[in-house]
This record gives sequence, structure tokens and C-alpha cells, in this order.
Amino acid sequence: MIRPHARDGERVAVYGQAYGQVYSGTPGARCPSPWGSEAPVGKLDHVKKNMRRIALASLATAALTAAVVPVTATASSAATPSGASRQAALQKAVDQLVKDGQPGVIALSRRGDTVTRVTAGVANTATGQKMTPDLRFRIASVTKTFTATVVLQLVAEHRISLDDTVARWLPGVLTRNGNDGRRITVRQLLAQTSGLNEYVQDPRIWQDPARVWKPRELVDIAQEKAPLGRPGATWNYSNTNYVLAGMIVEKATGHPFGVELQRRIVKPLRLRHTFLPTADTGFHGSYVHGYFDQYGDVSTMISPSSGWTSGGMVSTVDDVARFQRALVTGKLLPARVQKAMMTTRAVTDDWIKEDYGLGLARVKTSCGFAWGHDGGWPGYRTWSYTSRDGERQAVITYNQSSPELEAKPAFRADITKAIDAALCR
Repeated sequence: MIRPHARDGERVAVYGQAYGQVYSGTPGARCPSPWGSEAPVGKLDHVKKNMRRIALASLATAALTAAVVPVTATASSAATPSGASRQAALQKAVDQLVKDGQPGVIALSRRGDTVTRVTAGVANTATGQKMTPDLRFRIASVTKTFTATVVLQLVAEHRISLDDTVARWLPGVLTRNGNDGRRITVRQLLAQTSGLNEYVQDPRIWQDPARVWKPRELVDIAQEKAPLGRPGATWNYSNTNYVLAGMIVEKATGHPFGVELQRRIVKPLRLRHTFLPTADTGFHGSYVHGYFDQYGDVSTMISPSSGWTSGGMVSTVDDVARFQRALVTGKLLPARVQKAMMTTRAVTDDWIKEDYGLGLARVKTSCGFAWGHDGGWPGYRTWSYTSRDGERQAVITYNQSSPELEAKPAFRADITKAIDAALCR
């Protein structure tokens, strides 16, 4: 089985409300875990830790990333389900997420050359528009895998080295409060081992959700604090790493990151509904409306510039699946660079063990290992995973951020069932 991460569903408020006005908690209070055990942490501290995984955060800066973690695989049935029964099981699983309180869900499942798409609920609660598989949505931290792939293609071309320092490409950018770009490598950025702080918790990010941020401004916010540790010493998930990675791509190529993304990945793979906006909050086509608890429809309220190359992309389930299958099966990177991407570090994230490579995570499922990434943005949550041979895939997204709902063990269990139904059943 694969299960959602223990910190799912926690987030802070919007429109200038202080953290403590939304969540209060006694230090040392225990937060529920989807594994049936509990983790000692105050609610407010938990919210702040969650925010580092959000891939964006302007409106609310709430971490919504449902990281899927490796757990002991369960025994599968001896009988192989038919295509019809697999689709029925997946439909039942996504229907349950809507019954639990999600407005709508899209799920894509692959078995070899057969791709199944199921939906439940609505994409727009105001109009009653049904959820359909072709709709666009914000993929949040799944963006990181795209960013890492662009960087690694430049590595393959010998234009960037994984051992290059940040200062080699961005001199003078990391120089404050003990943050030293001369000591941090490109590899450490992609592997989340730079020791750099997060920027998304800063009130300046979420007090003005429509503000268009420059990447350097986000990095400067992060380096107002001393580093969390020595580069390479520990693993710490930070969106700052991937903003810097995007800046390095621009410096190395002389082109905007979006241009390189289009040229290297989007056009060759014919990802017709995938793009990286900056100032534009629109979707350039029919889209899933995202809802953020009591704040309603926040689909176009947040500038994607606050996520940029760490979490600002828009896509569809089919485009995400096509990209991830091409990447995992070796069609986008040469073998030696692919090996570097898939060289993982065993990490413990909020007491949960998982494997993280260079913008790509490995998880253990009931049908073997799978590779991918997860992502969260106010109003949107996505998981995407692919087996090493590309024969199995799961991409699932839904469209409401609700701390109350996502804190419920039953809802977390239902997410687990949906992912397992898409990938393994």
C-alpha cells in the first residue's frame, strides 16, 4: 500500500490572518497520523512545518502536499482483475472521496497500453460542471520533477555539472546570514540537502496573494534566516532549492525557464495542456476550480510566481502521466544521468521514512516500487506515480483544501485506497 503523509491537510489562513488566529494548540499536543499512531507536535508548529511542502503559497501558504511514503507491501489477490473490475474498483474509490467531502476527483490508471480515466463530482460547484479528465489544474510540487529534468538534460549536455556550486552560476545571490552559495552544489539543491530555509512561511508571501514575485525575492526571504544545517549533511524539503535551480537554468541557457521547458519537454512530448505561468493566474482552457475551505474558489487568486519552478505549473492528468512515463523509462535522460536522478537517499520526514532522489521519489507499493512526486497548492492536491517499466501508472487529483477533512484518518485511508486502486489493483 501507499499512504498519504502524516502532515496532510494542515494549513494556515489567508488574507493577513496570523497563524495563531486560525490554529491554536498546546506545545506537545499530539496530531493524528494516518498510520494509526500519533506524532507529538503542537498544532501551530505542525502547520508551520507543513508549509515547506506547498510548492507555492501566496493566498494561504498552506502546505498541502500529501507525500506518499514507502510502507510494507500487502499481499495481492491471486486472481488478476479484469479491466472492467479494475475500473469499477477505481470508480468506487474516487466516488468515496467525493462522499467524504471532496467536490471532485480525477484519476488516471495505466496497465500496459490500456489507460483508464475515471472522475467523480464536480469541477465547479457554482455551475455544477462535472469533473472530466481533460480539465487543467495546478500540479504544485510535481513541477519539481519537470525542473529537475531540465537541469539534468543540461548536465547531460555538459553545460552544467551536478558538482557546480550555486555561486558558480549565481555569484552574490547566497551570501547572507551564513547562507553560502560557494558551499552548496546543484546536486544538493535537487536532492533537498542544501540546508537552505523555506520562504513560503513568510507573511509577505501570503498577505498579498496576487503579487508577482521575482525568483530572487523569494530566495532573499529564505536567506534572511541562517541555514538549517551544513550543505549535504541532512535532508530538508525546501521550495527555495528549486527556485534556485530554475535561476541556474536561466543563467546557463540565457533563456527564460519556461522557454527551455517548452523546448525540451512540453513540445517533444506533445504536452498540449502543460505550461509554467508567472504573472498569469489563468489556465488557458477549461479547468478544475480549486476550493480552499471557507474561502471558496481560489483558482485564479494566487500568483503562480510564488511557486515558479518549485510548484507553479498547470497540466492535466494525461500530460503528467505522459511526462512521467517518458522520464522513468529513460526517454528523456541518458542512462548515466538517469542513474544520478534515481540514486536515492533514505530520509525521515515527520517520522516517516521515504527515498528521495533528484526531484523524484521512490515509494514501495503493494505491486512493487514506483517513482514520482506529489504536490499541493491551495485548492489542489495531486499524486503521480509510475512503475520503473512504465507499465503501471497512477495520477490522482482533487480540488478542495480542507484542514478538517484532511485531518480525518478515514479520509486519509480512502486516499490510500484510491492510489492503490489506480496503481496496483
